[in-house]
This record gives sequence, structure tokens and C-alpha cells, in this order.
Amino acid sequence: FGGVAMIFAGDFFQYPPVGGTPLYSPISHYAGKTELEIKRWLGRLAWKTVNTVVNLTEQQCMKGDPEYGSAVQRLHCQECTIDDVDLFNSRV
Repeated sequence: FGGVAMIFAGDFFQYPPVGGTPLYSPISHYAGKTELEIKRWLGRLAWKTVNTVVNLTEQQCMKGDPEYGSAVQRLHCQECTIDDVDLFNSRV
């Protein structure tokens, strides 16, 4: 990136891009040479140049509601309980 420090942010538990390919997905060597395929290659190459990754593990925005924060964390990992479902439904 021309010596400029870049910061990328994201959530790897989110769904992949609609109609696109995540940058972390391998691309076949047999991919075509269309403009879209070239953009995928360039995106993948940019992704592979990232040499430092920092994983944030604490939920900061829900510190004031630890019960809800814990339920969201379990939902994030697909480990919801019935109590979590009841809590989510109580806030609709």
C-alpha cells in the first residue's frame, strides 16, 4: 500500500458479501481473465499482504447490559439457549 499503514475492520462471523467472493477465499488458478476475475485476484493479493492481525474479543458496546451481551455472544457462536431466545423476543 505504498508504505501507508492500513487498518481493515470486519467481523468474520458475518455472512460473505452478497454476489461476491470474500477476500480470504482462495481463487482457482483456472479463473477467467474477465474484469471481475482480475478484481478478485487483486483483492486477494491485497488481503494476503496483511501481516498483522489483532482479534478483539471483548464486547464493549454492551458493557451496560451484560445479560444481553452474553446472549448476543452465544448467538454469534450459534450456541443460544432457550433463555436467550426469550430475552431476544422480550425486546421485540
